[in-house]
Amino acid sequence: MSRTRFTQSLLWAFLLSLAMLFAVMVAGVAAAPPEPGACADVQTLSANSTIEPAAPAFTQVSWVKFSVQKDARYRLDVSDAAALKLALTNGCSADGPTVALHNGLLEFTATQDGALYLQVRRDGLASAGLDSYKVTLSPLAPHRANTAPLADVPQDVLRRATDFLEQLRGSDLAPEWKDARINPDALIFYRPDIQAAAYYEFNVEKPGDNGWVPAGYIELSTGSHDYPVTSWNTSGESPAQEVANTAPLGAKLTEYYRLGMHNYAVEYEEPTALGILAASTDPLTLGGLPDKLALEGIPDKAQELVTDGIDDSGKLTTEGPAQFPLPAQTGWDSWATLKADYGDVYDPLLRSLKSRVGASWELDKNLQQYGESLLKGDERTIHGLADQTLNSIEITGPGADATLLKQELLGTQAAPEGIKLTVLDEPAAGNQDMTFQVTMSYAGGKVEVLKYRIVNQADLAYGKVFMPMVGRSTNRQQVSAASTAAPLAPRAPDGSWGPWRYWWVPGNPGGIVYNQFPAGSWPNTSSCWSGCGATAWAMVFAYFDIYKSWDWWLYRQNGSVSGANVVAPWVMDTGVRNMTWEIRNYMGTFCSGSGGATYFTRMIDAYKYVQPRAQSGWQMKTRYDPTGLCWFGACNGARDLARGAIQGGIPAILGENNHFPMAYGFAEQTRQSCFLWWCSTDYNRWFWVNQGWGGSGNAWISEGDVKFGGTFQ
Repeated sequence: MSRTRFTQSLLWAFLLSLAMLFAVMVAGVAAAPPEPGACADVQTLSANSTIEPAAPAFTQVSWVKFSVQKDARYRLDVSDAAALKLALTNGCSADGPTVALHNGLLEFTATQDGALYLQVRRDGLASAGLDSYKVTLSPLAPHRANTAPLADVPQDVLRRATDFLEQLRGSDLAPEWKDARINPDALIFYRPDIQAAAYYEFNVEKPGDNGWVPAGYIELSTGSHDYPVTSWNTSGESPAQEVANTAPLGAKLTEYYRLGMHNYAVEYEEPTALGILAASTDPLTLGGLPDKLALEGIPDKAQELVTDGIDDSGKLTTEGPAQFPLPAQTGWDSWATLKADYGDVYDPLLRSLKSRVGASWELDKNLQQYGESLLKGDERTIHGLADQTLNSIEITGPGADATLLKQELLGTQAAPEGIKLTVLDEPAAGNQDMTFQVTMSYAGGKVEVLKYRIVNQADLAYGKVFMPMVGRSTNRQQVSAASTAAPLAPRAPDGSWGPWRYWWVPGNPGGIVYNQFPAGSWPNTSSCWSGCGATAWAMVFAYFDIYKSWDWWLYRQNGSVSGANVVAPWVMDTGVRNMTWEIRNYMGTFCSGSGGATYFTRMIDAYKYVQPRAQSGWQMKTRYDPTGLCWFGACNGARDLARGAIQGGIPAILGENNHFPMAYGFAEQTRQSCFLWWCSTDYNRWFWVNQGWGGSGNAWISEGDVKFGGTFQ
């Protein structure tokens, strides 16, 4: 063999040996134990199932893999989560983006198809005794709708919204609504104890330079759980819009809740780097979450009101029944718990509210069932439902006889907008057959039927019942059917609401822009917000300093007791904070969750702020239901105290369950409605309030929700 060939053979042998050695090394690496976190031993989890892996080694990471579908919602639930560190990833690596689980839970919506991995790690010594854990993946139903085109809004709700706008259109109380319309989409609010939509919020718009611009809102309930109209405003943002403004960038608002007169919450999801929208465990709120109450032992019946008073003599007086034990108030430990327990915890409040609104809905039911009774000279203008194309109007029945009823079409035959009806004559006494119905047909197949009956004036002289209507007084006065002496209330010929009567406190109390301030901000040394009760009194005292002439001030420089007399500021500053904090401490405001709560019984103690600063000629008064339930209109006296103050030219404080705004406007109107041979007087009464939210949220609120009244003069 030549030297060259021998050398080549040795080279080939060397290369072969090297290759064999490399193969052995590779095989050895493949057979080596997996490193922690290298995605070994992955458990696979399918939707709607549970797996129970063994607990990971002390320093090791376990993985659970599952697949998701675009736009589907899921709930990931891990038991014994307190002993584990949990994070969701899109791969078997701890280096990529993660989404943490909160107390072992995560609800999310997938934005794409794919696989996700749950990373499970022991949480140090706390999990040393953990043998196993369970992971459950549950599909969730899609979010309930939060908006609806007007065509999909329940017909009776849309009719109320349409009529409310038309009643106020061009009036002194709503000049902004002269040419207004209702936005084509309504917002849906839920309540935790009601599965279906509980409220609809209609945004009102008016013509602007570049199309339609916001002009307030109308909020209505869907049934007898609340007043037919619950809140409204002719300017500014709606509650939903205000909450939406606080949402994190990119958040998707999912479900809206109305929890009380001043309490709104909105659930939302936030985008993540994993391609999912993670649901927040805490909602966005307006007015905060209501307190959790313990109402055991409080009677479910109307009670006499308590009136507390004090004047410059320093003598504190209390009139009324003995106090009931104050209900314990605490914050909720979670939003999920509030939703689950809402119906049970607030059951007495919800039932008392239903008792106050019952007459309103009973009247509405009777008018729908029997039809409204009309007299000679009565007029009715019926507009087509908001944002709906009205195709035709048909009037049928014996009462539609041309000698009895005049019909005037609004709009044109090709594009009808509504109809005006005028009763020309009356049937003979005792004639019960002069009924007619108005059938309004809309594009898309919607049909609306409104019933009426033309009656003789003499027939209405027998048997009368007076019942309240929308958001109004709940007094019910019944007159014997055998009595003929009781006169009918004055009737507007067109059957509409009578003229508005309204009272405003002089000046601009709404321009006093005070707010609560959070824990940790001077001088708040508590663990919660400073509280709305103290803010309300601070605004009232500031109003007197700004607008009343006297030789002494309730506000002193920097909010001190001994500082120089100066006019109270219009906006929050250090001095206003000092004033508010001093008032808060006098009233015993306490922390209920993150909110500052004050009992009705302690609101009078704001006098302790006044005494060292004021001279002679002042008095303070509060009035409230000791149960806080206001069964069957028991709280009308509290409303009357506040109304009387406003009519006398001074602001008042209103109180609901957990909020105290300052009221400085009051409006009312009346209307008489009849069905069959029964008539009702309806009261439309509202307070205009400065919420004490830094100028936001000011609106008209129903007088029926007032449980507390407070005045200083």
